Amino acid sequence: MNWNFRLGGKEVSYTILENMVAIKPEPQLTEFVTRAALVEWFGRPPDVSLVRDIDNAVSLPHREVFARAGWIFVDAHEPVARAAEMRLSLSGAQATAPVLVSSSGELMVGTDLVTVQLSEKLSEGEALAQLVKDGLILVRRLGIAENTFEVRLPSGPSLSQTISNLQERSDIYRFAEPELLQIIAGRFTPTDPHFDRQWQHRNDGSNGGLANADIHSERAWDLTRGIGIMRPARLAVIDNGMEITHPDLRNGIVGGGYFAPDGVGGATFVRLNGAPNFPAGNHGTFCMGMAGARMNNNLGGCGSAPEADLLAVACLPDQVGTQTTLARAVAYAADPTREDSQASASHGADVISCSLGPATDWDMTSVLDLAIRFANTNGRGGIGCPIFWATSNSAVDVARDEVCSHPDVIAVGRSNRNDHQDGSAFGPKLEFLAPGRDVYSTVSGGAFDFGTGTSYATPLSAGVGALVLSRYPNWTPQQVRQRLIQSCDKVGEVVYDANGHHDQYGFGRLNAEQAVQ
Repeated sequence: MNWNFRLGGKEVSYTILENMVAIKPEPQLTEFVTRAALVEWFGRPPDVSLVRDIDNAVSLPHREVFARAGWIFVDAHEPVARAAEMRLSLSGAQATAPVLVSSSGELMVGTDLVTVQLSEKLSEGEALAQLVKDGLILVRRLGIAENTFEVRLPSGPSLSQTISNLQERSDIYRFAEPELLQIIAGRFTPTDPHFDRQWQHRNDGSNGGLANADIHSERAWDLTRGIGIMRPARLAVIDNGMEITHPDLRNGIVGGGYFAPDGVGGATFVRLNGAPNFPAGNHGTFCMGMAGARMNNNLGGCGSAPEADLLAVACLPDQVGTQTTLARAVAYAADPTREDSQASASHGADVISCSLGPATDWDMTSVLDLAIRFANTNGRGGIGCPIFWATSNSAVDVARDEVCSHPDVIAVGRSNRNDHQDGSAFGPKLEFLAPGRDVYSTVSGGAFDFGTGTSYATPLSAGVGALVLSRYPNWTPQQVRQRLIQSCDKVGEVVYDANGHHDQYGFGRLNAEQAVQ
């Protein structure tokens, strides 16, 4: 439902999410009852179909902040929805409130508070009497101007109807504006101790590079760090192995598994369940950290999507195997039921990142082609998964690699701290560059180090894809691709063609800040 009203002297239009309710449970409940149980108490988990048709695919930044503040969001039972609409008390809840989305995609929660300023023609006594007459409960005088008050609404008509009624009486109320809970946070910089080594996120030029030759992560994190309205975005990293116990990764890993080779070409899938034999590999550990190393945990640095959920998918642990096993890994990432009968398709990835492949030429098998098409079309419940793949680290035409040339794959090259291409593959199919020279991430043994390669530019980019989907959860892979392309900075001091493309730079260097707008 669209709600049009005046705010700050101008007309605005917000969307009220029908059936969705924000609830602040009583503190004594939260001490003893899990969040999932509280959701079931008041309703059920919100279904994405409730918000599917909202403009901008419901870009709701920082939902996690509301969660940390004690709020839960539910598809409400009828009595709960009624309580939220009419501001009625509800057993077990400090507050029940409607959920709104601004025109810019910001999540907001209604309250029963309103700020009003009455006509200067009224004395303060007359103004206070008018509030009583209109059923408004005085909370406090606001000393910033005459006849300006914070008031509380009684139970009754909906918030939107009440505000509309007050605003229509402009002869008495100079303004009457709802007080909405929203995110008002400080400009964000991670506190991770080695963040200053991660020029890929913030390059101030002090390390010998070019200032701003980075993906502008900090300003993107002001909007989202990987958590959307329903849940965190889920990012699968496919590699030969990764250290799932790494202290900067383990709290983000929510699922996955590995393909145990039989030594003669076949492989058996083993689901991640604290698997003691999970293949650990430095390359995959570095890749996973580039995308999803945790933030503000007093360890190392952080990934581009530091609060997204991670799926660890290991295949070909000895770096020898078939494209069939790799194809199975891709299909599993998109839909875990393809390999794991105990899994749910809803536990699959939103975004897939893979940095595996031969040095230059790669002839793709039909089964890998089918797996990529399957993931790109059937992942995310039929919306499809964006698939990011590392191009060759050699200066060869991407066309020689049939996987990176696949129409459903986003082919990523690497840039350096001077915003120049760094000698990786080139050609019309190169999508864009991302930092990949001397970047800093997680390595095996619970440690951190620098590394170079398109392998690392790719998960960094995939993390930005996860940020985009946390803002726009119903976007297709093609929409994600187009947003990333359109957001790129034209770097390198080269001439891009009429379509904005350059064979060595693609569409430019990735810009996370622009991508999540």
